Amino acid sequence: MELGKKIKQLRKFSGMTQEQLAEKLNISRQALSKWENGTSMPDVESVVRISKLFHISLDELLFQEEKYVEESKTQITLEDLTKINMHNWRMNLLLSSGILFLIISVMMAAFVNALKTTTVSMSYILYRYIATGQYDPAPVNYFVLLVPALFVGLIGIILCICYFVKNKKS
Repeated sequence: MELGKKIKQLRKFSGMTQEQLAEKLNISRQALSKWENGTSMPDVESVVRISKLFHISLDELLFQEEKYVEESKTQITLEDLTKINMHNWRMNLLLSSGILFLIISVMMAAFVNALKTTTVSMSYILYRYIATGQYDPAPVNYFVLLVPALFVGLIGIILCICYFVKNKKS
């Protein structure tokens, strides 16, 4: 693999844009782009800065393609690490979303319960009697109010189950 492709892989794996890496190396973005495309080569000083920045030896950065091919059979490549990182990010998002939906569901159910407790309390019934002349509590169907909470909770449970199923596969 040529040096430009290695620099590009290292940059992408670290999550940097060309502008960010160029700034860290004190070069222009265009110069970095030329290195990555193989139209020009970095000077020795820049190669040393790249190896220090990405914490790899000069040998790892500059060795021949044959040596890289032999070693890549036993080592995880940057592309593999990038895929693993993306998979972990998706899994974390899935689990976080599931937990968030469950929390919202519990909060919604607690609100409906508090509303029910309030509307059947003696003070509310007396207030309602004074305001409307009726002793009955407000005619509210609390199950209908719980339906959105149950729906959100179900979504949260499904997301958590998806997380555990996908996590078991990998």
